[in-house]
Amino acid sequence: MNKLLLIFLILFITTSCKDKKLKSESLHKVSSNKNLEQSDNLTTEIKEFTLKETEVHQITSTINQKIYDLYIKLPKSYSKTDKKFPILILTDSDYSFPLVASINRRLNVEEFILIGISYSKGEKNTISRTRDYTPTYSPNEPRGHSKESRLASGKADNFVAFIKNDVFGFLKKTYKVDMSKKAFAGHSFGGLLASYMLVTTPDLFDYYLAGSPSLWYDNYTINKFENEFFKTKSNLKANVFMCIGADEETKTGSKMVSEMLDFKKRLLSRNYKDLNITSLIIPNEGHMTVYPSFITKGIIWAFEKK
Repeated sequence: MNKLLLIFLILFITTSCKDKKLKSESLHKVSSNKNLEQSDNLTTEIKEFTLKETEVHQITSTINQKIYDLYIKLPKSYSKTDKKFPILILTDSDYSFPLVASINRRLNVEEFILIGISYSKGEKNTISRTRDYTPTYSPNEPRGHSKESRLASGKADNFVAFIKNDVFGFLKKTYKVDMSKKAFAGHSFGGLLASYMLVTTPDLFDYYLAGSPSLWYDNYTINKFENEFFKTKSNLKANVFMCIGADEETKTGSKMVSEMLDFKKRLLSRNYKDLNITSLIIPNEGHMTVYPSFITKGIIWAFEKK
């Protein structure tokens, strides 16, 4: 009798364990199928990420008929007031616009309208920026982009005219802009462009933010433009913020920190009336990493709440 009872108990326990294992496997399969279904659902619902309160407008240059996108980020209070807002225009905006739009959300500064000008449509970025941001034709520039890009160089005057005539005209017609406070920010070739506008058309903007400016371009041609300006002008009314990473002065030959400081000295030695210039060297930053720090400091400098 005891043997029969023992055999029955063993059979009962074995059967129970098998049932539990089958149930567990079944539940695992159901769970896996649900995950697959959820994954499939996510796949079919992919959407592009967009920045809040941003708009994109396409604009054609009346100077060279190139087509650009204008990226616009409006302040939070824009729709709640009739006041006009200052503007900040960015170069290299495929990278800079989303970054600056995000950074600005965290800053306690005066509200402004952020505008990014894209590279020209249908062209390589390197061709567009070399053509639009450089002031002189330098087809053999050793530190430039590709040969194709260098052959397009030297059309900054066209880009400046595009900003003055087309971009400003569009902004005044479309948005509540305060044209008495206009800021421009550019890095690298964009910083060269900021420096070029400063010494050729300084009244185009009120604030110039020049990050890691490529002042070496075309054998320091920027100095020739500044010299021509000084011959006929005793006043340079502008606010200038120059910023660079300390690691841009390297043992391998780059002297961009010294070049920026030399340009600042040159400007100050002229004793230009109404010139306000600030420079900053950021430790442990190089040419490819300094932009977020540069633009953060620059925005605070230009749009600090009074």
